[in-house]
Amino acid sequence: MKKPNSRRNLDVAIERAFGRGRSFTRARATIANVIVGQMLPDGAVKGGSSIKLRLGEGATRYTTDLDVARASDLEDWIARLRSSLAEGWEGFTGRVVTREPASPEGVPAAYVMQPFAVKLDYNGKPWVTVDLEVGHNEIGDADEPDLCLPRFVVEMFESIGLPSPGPVPLMPVSHQIAQKLHGLSEPGSRRAHDLIDLQLLVAGCDVDYAKTRSVCERLFAYRQMQSWPPKIDGSADWNDLYREQSGELDVVDDVELAVTYMTI
Repeated sequence: MKKPNSRRNLDVAIERAFGRGRSFTRARATIANVIVGQMLPDGAVKGGSSIKLRLGEGATRYTTDLDVARASDLEDWIARLRSSLAEGWEGFTGRVVTREPASPEGVPAAYVMQPFAVKLDYNGKPWVTVDLEVGHNEIGDADEPDLCLPRFVVEMFESIGLPSPGPVPLMPVSHQIAQKLHGLSEPGSRRAHDLIDLQLLVAGCDVDYAKTRSVCERLFAYRQMQSWPPKIDGSADWNDLYREQSGELDVVDDVELAVTYMTI
């Protein structure tokens, strides 16, 4: 297929390959995230985008943002990202816009993700905005990322006439599980979606449980917010949150069973 020569033709190609509406939005978000992934200075993609790139578009929760753990100073990291975006990749260029970080109650400032907007252009025309959240390297989670280029990503790019991208740096599964368990077990947590992500990671990845336990112990000790092993309470309003996020995914359909599954 011929490479799109304009922003409009790029979107037309995505629509023809993946459909309209939500299917279009999901596909475009994945493609945009991978493109930004080509230009990251260092570190590792984490969160829902990382799981999506490991396991596939249809096998994971719907997410459009891009979470990254950086391996260097934030100011330097953003400066290098800006330089990479200015240089571009296959006609895609961009700029970084700083956003105001959230101030969640009870969460130390060091753990709060720094939000940015990456404004991507294609052939000089505005295309899409990627919501980028950047965290720091806590216990080596950004030092040695898994470089991944799943076949489905290559096929997505081929289907719209774009060249195959390079591998995207993803946070190791052991660190991803540790962070999910920590977020899930924080006092007052409403992160029912982490139950879904944990089930998907365990089912879809080759998990080294001894290594993962060690990483969990280190992360919980480092953050000093709750003890290890964690207690997952699952508040009453988790049921609706869980059902809303799980959809047709291959996970247990009851939040209490999901909590039990994660604590066996």
